[in-house]
Amino acid sequence: MDMRELKAIWKEHGFRPEKRLGQNFLIDKNVRDKIINTLPAAKDKTLVEIGAGFGVMTFALAERCGKLVAIEKDRRILEIIEPFFAGKENVRLVHNDVLQADICGFARPGERIAVFGNIPYYISTPIIEKMIDQKRCIDSVFLMMQEELVDRIVSSPGTKRYGSVSCYVQYHTVPEKLFRINKNSFYPRPRVGSCLLKLRMLQKPGIDVKDEKLMFDIIHKAFSQRRKKMINPLSDGGVRSMDRGRWTEVFSECGIDTSNRAEDLSLADYAKLADRVSAG
Repeated sequence: MDMRELKAIWKEHGFRPEKRLGQNFLIDKNVRDKIINTLPAAKDKTLVEIGAGFGVMTFALAERCGKLVAIEKDRRILEIIEPFFAGKENVRLVHNDVLQADICGFARPGERIAVFGNIPYYISTPIIEKMIDQKRCIDSVFLMMQEELVDRIVSSPGTKRYGSVSCYVQYHTVPEKLFRINKNSFYPRPRVGSCLLKLRMLQKPGIDVKDEKLMFDIIHKAFSQRRKKMINPLSDGGVRSMDRGRWTEVFSECGIDTSNRAEDLSLADYAKLADRVSAG
């Protein structure tokens, strides 16, 4: 479906995209085909699509999987596209907000599914958090989303983009930036650049830590003042009410320099700090 076809459907049904829903619809068939060729193909697999839109991806996705569950929040769109999928027995259209949906409820017992979505930029992080929360039934996630956030997610320690979101996503998944997507591939044209992100879900995190919550408390506190030496925000009593003297000891016991900033430490370093604090 190109822009002319999309506009014709909108005119016929009196549809206008809503900015509050972050609606930017893919219209580039070359990009569609590139994405389709990237996703895993399995006739016995369930695939969940976040944001069916006007079916640009939905029809093609349905050919590559055993069952496609397309979630769409906008009731107006569902009423328009439902007749198009009337004869597609392996397609199920669901009216719901993905943040409220039970993703694992769409999987067969013991099945691990794939998820694809062209997601609104303003709720990208909550959607990723939702996928991680449901990772027990998900093996991979492919998301068209804001390139700036993707660059932060895949960043390595020692870089300016590396932050708490990098640590969180990399603890639970193996993220990979696949390719950029031109703004003109969407209508309406978004203000920011996009790309396709792949998340391979880790059923067991790659880093061992005794207290996961404590580790992320340390990470969030350290990055709350990322321009300062990380021992400064950690010493203000926000994590286990430990003073600067005790944090200095913990850093020394872990072989970590107290002059480091939050971006200098790897996930393994943060796990080491958390385990030392847990030990008392």
